[in-house]
Amino acid sequence: MASSKPRYYRPIAEEKLNRNFVTAFARGLAVIQSFGAENRAMTLAQVAERTGMDRAVARRLLLTLVELGFARLHERRFELTTRVLRLAYSFLSSAGFGASLQPFLDQLARSIGETVSLAVLDEAEVVFVARSDIPGRRLSYVVTTGMRLPAFSSASGRVLLAYKPRVEVERLLARTRIVRHTRHTVMLKREILSLIVESKVKGYCINYEELEDGLVSVSVPVFNRAGLVVATLNASTSSARANREKLAGEFVSKLKGMAGELSSMLP
Repeated sequence: MASSKPRYYRPIAEEKLNRNFVTAFARGLAVIQSFGAENRAMTLAQVAERTGMDRAVARRLLLTLVELGFARLHERRFELTTRVLRLAYSFLSSAGFGASLQPFLDQLARSIGETVSLAVLDEAEVVFVARSDIPGRRLSYVVTTGMRLPAFSSASGRVLLAYKPRVEVERLLARTRIVRHTRHTVMLKREILSLIVESKVKGYCINYEELEDGLVSVSVPVFNRAGLVVATLNASTSSARANREKLAGEFVSKLKGMAGELSSMLP
């Protein structure tokens, strides 16, 4: 995916035009979000480069995070701590899931016998905010909490985009670069739009080896009581363990059943 600078970072000149914009707060969030699966531990210079900040500014922000317990410093490298998960817990609670979510995911994972996860949409990416694994069920592509995937090339992303206004989806797609991950990745934007529409009609979406060879997944929407889609439930497995028929049958049935239970919990 495109640039190494977080897309939410705005130049100082632009920030100063808006009196309601708190620059220090925005920069702190940018520092937190600069960490990821490929950047678990970074030097001050690396953080400054990824965020586009002056080193002195990045240093103060990093040391503040260390002081608050959200980061640690070891051998000149900074890394986030599990305290950052409190931010995710705050989101889940505000969305109506709260601490009661995990037992439902664990139950679903045992029922399906595969990894299940909950994802939300963040512009052209999906973010996995919770998951449950089955011991011994290994996947080469491990979905972890906080992981981001391209929305237009993932099952969860296509389901979430399906419930957005068509014009909004088209605008987002127009400025998004589609990356080929495997020979199965759908690259034509008109085909991607067709798959998104199909996801809403069917009520689920299957991704068959588009992100990694051998990796397949299926996602269904999770509605709140107002009928709005707030997340997706997703099951991931190997193509050796589940074909399209099994995904569309057994997996979708169990995912939708659990999605209905979660919906009854939401405001």
